[in-house]
Amino acid sequence: MIPLMSALPLLFAFLTVLLDVLQARRGIIKAVFVLGVLSPLPVLWLAKGESEIVGGWAREAGIEVALTETNVPFILGELILFLFVAIYTVYYLDFRDRKTPKVLALFLLIHTGLLGAFIARDFFNFYIYMEIASVSAFALVAFSEERGAKRAAFKYLILSLLASYLFVFSIGLVYMETGYLNVELVSGTAVPSRALNTALALASASLILKAGIFPLHSWLPDAHSKAPTPVSAVLSGAVVKAPAYGMVLLFSALPSGGTFRTAIMGVAVASIFFGVAMALLQRNAKRLLAYHTVSQMGYILLGIASLNFAGAAYYAMAHSIFKGGLFLGVGSLATKSRKLGEFGYRNAPVMAFSILMLSLAIGGVSPFIGAYAKGLVSSGLATGWKLAVYLGTLGTLVSFTKLNYHLMGTEAPRVPSAWKLSSLGLALAALAAGVILGAGINPKDALSIALAVVLFFLLKALGILGKARPAPSRDAGRDINLMTMTLVAVIVILTLLHWLTPAGGR
Repeated sequence: MIPLMSALPLLFAFLTVLLDVLQARRGIIKAVFVLGVLSPLPVLWLAKGESEIVGGWAREAGIEVALTETNVPFILGELILFLFVAIYTVYYLDFRDRKTPKVLALFLLIHTGLLGAFIARDFFNFYIYMEIASVSAFALVAFSEERGAKRAAFKYLILSLLASYLFVFSIGLVYMETGYLNVELVSGTAVPSRALNTALALASASLILKAGIFPLHSWLPDAHSKAPTPVSAVLSGAVVKAPAYGMVLLFSALPSGGTFRTAIMGVAVASIFFGVAMALLQRNAKRLLAYHTVSQMGYILLGIASLNFAGAAYYAMAHSIFKGGLFLGVGSLATKSRKLGEFGYRNAPVMAFSILMLSLAIGGVSPFIGAYAKGLVSSGLATGWKLAVYLGTLGTLVSFTKLNYHLMGTEAPRVPSAWKLSSLGLALAALAAGVILGAGINPKDALSIALAVVLFFLLKALGILGKARPAPSRDAGRDINLMTMTLVAVIVILTLLHWLTPAGGR
């Protein structure tokens, strides 16, 4: 039953292409696409709590898939996001363009890859499905007509492939040392060794790059901001979650040790603050949101490195909902210009309501799901790490005060009802999920919002937010070389740190 979650979207992707070849009516193609997006929902409902080996083989030789407390939040976030992205997409794409059915098929392939990766319980199948999602994502970025999109897709492709090769090498080391690729079997047999330490450092660095976490993030702002709006929502809300789930598998199976985990937590906090700082300096609204993905992935990594997998999983679900909604909402308004101050929601109350709600959700304000997930991530942390989470949250609120300040001052273009519905639906989902999970109302949030508004106007008065920023580099080769050197440096540092970890530590 569980494998159908990824098999059904794959079947509908094939049907979408077949109907295009047969020149079926566009309404039929749209319906097949939406059915493909919805098809995993009944499987999740009927198969909850199960684990199975595909084909009935022994666990040592078979492919295990499962629905657990750790991966279900990842899956729910992906499904909720894809539901509203599907509604948005069928009214966004121009069916007079012959590429449209191919774009819909690529969306379904991303759906297939992500769900396959999330249900996988062995490293090789996780890798295969993660690559299906990644390759489809490259193609969707390259389909964009925006200037610089092809260069962004090329950089994304090369760096992601480099990370993939290193990840495959690392799981080869795991197989050589333990004799297994199944997560449960590896966990039961792995003992600390230099080979496994090296494998964990290699795999972690590879997945950090694929997740767009600082300092291996440089491909992300270009790829996410240059893509068409529904693609940006899927890239930022869902695709970067597959490598995050891969790190959950790694840290639950391999011995990591305190020194290594502390180093990864340091990377997570650096990503939180770097992303916020860069977002505050942006004038392009989609790049502002893209840098917030760099920041928000830091919270998920913080949960993983502190072995708080539930916290990481719920934060991943929360981020899928509110970041996808923000990309859809802002993208709906920024149809002619993406420069802050040149578009807004002053005469569009539904869009204003949606974006304000989503801004509160990403800022960790209760009772939205962001507050619940952030509280869960913070729950197992020492005081210093909790302070970093609070300060990062405050920076996020300052950044979204800036976004909404500019959006309030300008009128909106005509926004189709389906686009409004998609943004509003994700905003309400962020609120409903928080209420259902028990986020409650925290009066201290009002103080945080007030402090964020004061800080925003202070930074604005100092002229820090209005200075001209250098344009993104157009030399993809130089960017790739720099990122490769950074990747090698991170791998060397993580490997040396891991070798310092006392033997036997998890």
